[in-house]
Amino acid sequence: MGIPYRRLDSSRREIRLLEIQATHNPNDPVQARLVHVRLTDDLEFIALSSLYGDSTETDKIFVGGHPVTLTAHLTQALKNVRTVLYPTLTQRFQCTSPRRPQSGAPRWLRQLFGLGSSSKGADDANWALRIWCDFLCVNPRDEYEKSRVHTDMKTIYKAAALVVGWVGEAVEHTDAGLAMVAEIDEVMPRTWGDPGDAEKNPHNYSPHHEWIKKIAWIWTPPTDGSDPDKAPHWVGATDFVLRQYFQRRWILEEISSARFPTFLVGDIIVTWKQMLRLNRLIDEFRYKPSNVFPLELRDKMAELPLETTYKLLDEYDKRKTLEESKILKDYAESSRTTSSSRSTDDGPKK
Repeated sequence: MGIPYRRLDSSRREIRLLEIQATHNPNDPVQARLVHVRLTDDLEFIALSSLYGDSTETDKIFVGGHPVTLTAHLTQALKNVRTVLYPTLTQRFQCTSPRRPQSGAPRWLRQLFGLGSSSKGADDANWALRIWCDFLCVNPRDEYEKSRVHTDMKTIYKAAALVVGWVGEAVEHTDAGLAMVAEIDEVMPRTWGDPGDAEKNPHNYSPHHEWIKKIAWIWTPPTDGSDPDKAPHWVGATDFVLRQYFQRRWILEEISSARFPTFLVGDIIVTWKQMLRLNRLIDEFRYKPSNVFPLELRDKMAELPLETTYKLLDEYDKRKTLEESKILKDYAESSRTTSSSRSTDDGPKK
């Protein structure tokens, strides 16, 4: 049985949002309802960006009590967003091992929604997790709605408090790979890549790359004698970059219009800024000489499609002209604490 959609009132700038019920078990089926709301400046909601996934692998959610069949990829996206972003579960993620990258709801994200440092006081009845996703919030039987989805999506993404790009489930080395991505972002000078910065700080650019020496552990051969590109952090980061989500320029075009775009892998959040800076570094190492990065490892680096690379580099230049928002600064502080703990634990192995 399909969802009984009610017509939107375009004169009131109505949109539908999926209001998801809380649960303490991340594997519980998604229970939700569709609500009509006006798209106003003070409306708080999250938008979900995702590929549809394999149509032969399906699962069910419940919308207004009606079973709805989705691809397993989309169902898992909703479950993970629910797990990470619902306030009743934030406390569980504040006690994660310092060896893991930032998972669950990081501090900057809790501040974005006006939440405290714990789940205490977060009343389920007063804080609903509302999500806009095209695969449920657009009536597939309404030709007018379908014809406007791409135009409306840009407006909705700009209005959303956060847009989450669902990249997929975590795999064996995801934690190590994304911890590396976070550390690259932390170590990279804030002005690196800015117009004129190479003239001011030539030691940070090709071929010197002085700042990059701080992360030389990334390509240092493991103690077991295996190649650096076989190390868990390298394998995990490569898997992340080569996910199907990043092979599609059009979906990056869509999410780039958001105020606060992020990516979600399992229960780990990667900021848009981290992805842009990672891509910028890959481009630097691949095409410019370096006294620090080994030449023989160039071809071992993950390579995105050319149009995707250009899109990310273009967005990198655009975003570098903007002041970093306070919530992302808070996130950097949180990541720094995590990274310092990890470095202390792992010692010279890195």
